[in-house]
Amino acid sequence: MIRFILLSLCCAAYLNSSAQKQFQGFVLDQKGMPLSLASVTYLHSNTTYTSGKDGRFAFDFSGQDSIRLKVAFIGKRTVVRSYAVSSAGLLHRITLDDLSLTLEEVSVLPTFTTDGQSNSSITIDKQAIDQLQAFSLVDVMNSLPGKKTAPLDLNSLSTLTFRGTTGIGDFDFNNSRGIAIIVDDMRLSNDANMQARGLSRGGIRDAGIKADGYRDSYFGTQSSKSYDTPFQGIDLRDIPVNNIEKIEVIQGIAPARYGDVTNGAVIIDRQAGRSPYVASFNINGGSTSSSISKGFQLPGNWGALNTSANWTYSNADPKDKVKTFHRFSEGLIWTTTQGKLKNTLSLDFSQRKDEKKQDPDDESIRIARFSNYTLGVSNRLGIDLGKSWMKRVQINLGMTVGKQDSYASYAVNRGLIPIANMDTSGIYEGVYSYQSVMTEEHIIGKPLTASASMASNGVWDWGKLQHAFSYGVNYTLSNNGGRGVVSDPDRPRLIGNGNQNLRPYSFEHIPAAQNVGVYIEDQFKLTVGKRTISNNIGLRYDIQNGFGTLQPRINTRMRWNERWAFTAAFGVASKAPSLADLYPGPTYIDYDLITATTGSIDPSLYLLFTDKILIDNSQLKPAKSIQFEFGVERKSKWLSSSLYAYFKRNYDGFTAEQRLRRYVLPKFDYWLNTSTNTFEYAPVAGELLIVGGFLDYNLTNGLQSDSYGVEWFLTTPRIPVIQTSFSLNTSYSFNRYKRVADDAQTVGSRIYLDDERYIKTVYYAPLETDGQFLMTKLNTVTHIPSVGFVVNFSLDLNIFDRDQIVSSSNPIAILDDHVNYYRMEDFGLSNEVYRQLVRESSDTRAERVPFVYGTINMGLEKEIGKNIRINMRSYNLFDIRPYKRIQLNNGTESVFAPNRKPSITIGTTLKF
Repeated sequence: MIRFILLSLCCAAYLNSSAQKQFQGFVLDQKGMPLSLASVTYLHSNTTYTSGKDGRFAFDFSGQDSIRLKVAFIGKRTVVRSYAVSSAGLLHRITLDDLSLTLEEVSVLPTFTTDGQSNSSITIDKQAIDQLQAFSLVDVMNSLPGKKTAPLDLNSLSTLTFRGTTGIGDFDFNNSRGIAIIVDDMRLSNDANMQARGLSRGGIRDAGIKADGYRDSYFGTQSSKSYDTPFQGIDLRDIPVNNIEKIEVIQGIAPARYGDVTNGAVIIDRQAGRSPYVASFNINGGSTSSSISKGFQLPGNWGALNTSANWTYSNADPKDKVKTFHRFSEGLIWTTTQGKLKNTLSLDFSQRKDEKKQDPDDESIRIARFSNYTLGVSNRLGIDLGKSWMKRVQINLGMTVGKQDSYASYAVNRGLIPIANMDTSGIYEGVYSYQSVMTEEHIIGKPLTASASMASNGVWDWGKLQHAFSYGVNYTLSNNGGRGVVSDPDRPRLIGNGNQNLRPYSFEHIPAAQNVGVYIEDQFKLTVGKRTISNNIGLRYDIQNGFGTLQPRINTRMRWNERWAFTAAFGVASKAPSLADLYPGPTYIDYDLITATTGSIDPSLYLLFTDKILIDNSQLKPAKSIQFEFGVERKSKWLSSSLYAYFKRNYDGFTAEQRLRRYVLPKFDYWLNTSTNTFEYAPVAGELLIVGGFLDYNLTNGLQSDSYGVEWFLTTPRIPVIQTSFSLNTSYSFNRYKRVADDAQTVGSRIYLDDERYIKTVYYAPLETDGQFLMTKLNTVTHIPSVGFVVNFSLDLNIFDRDQIVSSSNPIAILDDHVNYYRMEDFGLSNEVYRQLVRESSDTRAERVPFVYGTINMGLEKEIGKNIRINMRSYNLFDIRPYKRIQLNNGTESVFAPNRKPSITIGTTLKF
């Protein structure tokens, strides 16, 4: 199929006989000086050109009724211009204004744009990012429609979720890993992150090392937390925003050029070019963030060099400084042009450390530290060829290397205990040891990701239609050469947890994961009567872990007239499994057969059985999604409205399922030989020990979710009388998510059958849960250009939020203490026993918001002489804190208190 499409494109290009015309112009600043390296995007073909040293640009076009350009430069206001084809012979001057609050129009909120890469794209420009006073990308993403505004929290990791958010660990983990974060055309990958003990002990959610709880001066006492993100997306705290020019958020259907995007994409643009020094400083409680950036115009044809640095530090509680967060990042971008070549070299270094120091009041001397060092280098080479079928070739190469170090320790005084330390299967003798030591858990990873891609674009005329097509191929590699799980068998931290004991596991010899994809896209417009239909139709094919997935993508917009437009989109996408999914490490099942001691190591006897299970995840398929979206857009002089409805199904999601294991082991008799002062043992004839149950986890494609939603957006222009504009964003979603496997629950207390056996595990139908969510964001922006002043008030109104289990509460099967499996219809239980196995009452199976509540937030920004800005941002400005105690039918009490006390960020920005 792909060969046929490529052959068709080549034939059409050969037959293309349209006369080529050239469009030329200059990009200038407010003083009339040329702007070198400005980005000029020809929107019809989505091709970006670069202005030369004299600010001049030129490109060929054909067969269009009008020419639409988007022109951007660092620190300048981006403009979109339309020109008649008849003016192509003229030399056009495009002037870009400095970003300033004294401009008549400023954008301080996320906005929907019809020029995005999907129908419902949201754009956040530099002014909006600055107004948010963001410490990281977390704060920017919380400003999106459907996201709750939250106070600053740098001491908890934060990953991103879009449509289909459930609040349940495995489902949200899959949602976040399916969101691509793309910086300057290069994806930030988390596929080489293996900072986990493995899946066997606690599945996905409990695989990582956790730090002990701590006191937070704002959030109060916090429970133990993990600061690593294996099996998830990128931790957004790692991404500073001081050097970002624009962010485009795709929650709908991404173009076919983007792979690994089952749940959306965040596209981050940085630019190179001449710019002044920009220094900023923000403070919020015990958290501070400072940054500086500068763009240098290099002499001759050496282009421009941009550098930026950011330092962020946070104390959870400045009084004791037990929990701290530290991040340092530095970036360097060098862009140069030579004739028809444009090359951009980027270097990025970042260091992030979460540290839980010893609490002086903690006798166990608990400490933990989590560090992540990353060095990334990428090169983007663009070549203008000018051919109709290959106007421009883009070659991207990138590599990121890092070191991840996760460590936790505490003192124990267990006395004399048996230790399992062999890494083979069978029955053997372990050892006894006195455990009055510092126990440690340590995971060292050295992730490496590399990527290469080549893309091109062209145009051809087919009858009365002009097609702007693009095509390309990409390759990614993920590897990890770290020491892995470092464990001292003489000082185990976790003993006998689920009949398992930790063993060392090295990452050094794990094979690399390699994925490859190809795509082709076609953009064209149809005119039916007075209606214009714009189309972006693409086809992508990815091979991930040996499985191929064909992925059609379509975004269509029909312009009915100047006021009304209708959109439709459809897309299929896939997400490759990560290294942590594919190579989780072996599982060790340990069963004690003899534990004998006289109170000391000599004499003692520890006999045990170990089953070493090598995990084979070679058949793990990529996770997939299919999504439909429909929209209606209306524009008028006083009101603009957009309404989007979507359906999205995620399936073959990654989840850890418990494995049922049954062992029949011999029983032993033992005795103390007083003459040798040693324990001796021998098997007991005819005696068997039957053990097992749900002991360990393995990864499967066992999740599915269906999401239905509506997003409605209303905006007004600035009303001159009050200098204020209004916007209203309402988001509703209904999510149904379920697991494929039966839900197995261990019985807390013994429930005996008619004989001496008792029920060990109960099976229920696969867990199925419904969730509904409805919230509205009302924003007002008052902008007074004459004094360079902007104030933004926002109301988050949480109207409805409910999650409930809808799968049956009745048991479908049981497992007895001899690990025998019985279906309910095949095994008769008394009514009394059956009633004990039915799950809890209905109100404990549902969580809902008892009433409508809201928070009012404020952002204020004042510009002084265009070189100084003073900012203030407040969460929950009027200290609205609803509170309610809810009594459940089972006698327990639930407290509903969703809002926090006010949180204020104050900052300043200097340009010189």
